[in-house]
Amino acid sequence: MSALDSLLDNVKNAITQHVQQGGHSNFDTGGLIGKITDLFGKHQSQTPIPASKDPYGDPAGGTRADAKPASQDPYGDPADERKR
Repeated sequence: MSALDSLLDNVKNAITQHVQQGGHSNFDTGGLIGKITDLFGKHQSQTPIPASKDPYGDPAGGTRADAKPASQDPYGDPADERKR
C-alpha cells in the first residue's frame, strides 16, 4: 500500500467515525468520500514535473525581482543549527 493510499484510508476513516460519533444521520458520507477518492486518484495519476519546469515559475529566477534563493535567506536555515 502506498503512502497516498494509506492517507486516503485515514481520511475515509476519520469522516466515517466523525459521522458515527456525532450522530449525523442525514450526512452523505458516500458522496463526500467518493469526491475525495476522485481527487486522490487524479493526484496519483499525475506525473510530477521538476521544479525547473514549474508552470508558476521560480521566484528566484526573475519573475519576482525581490525574491532571493534559499541559499541567501537572511533568517538562515534551522536545519543548519546545531541541536543542543
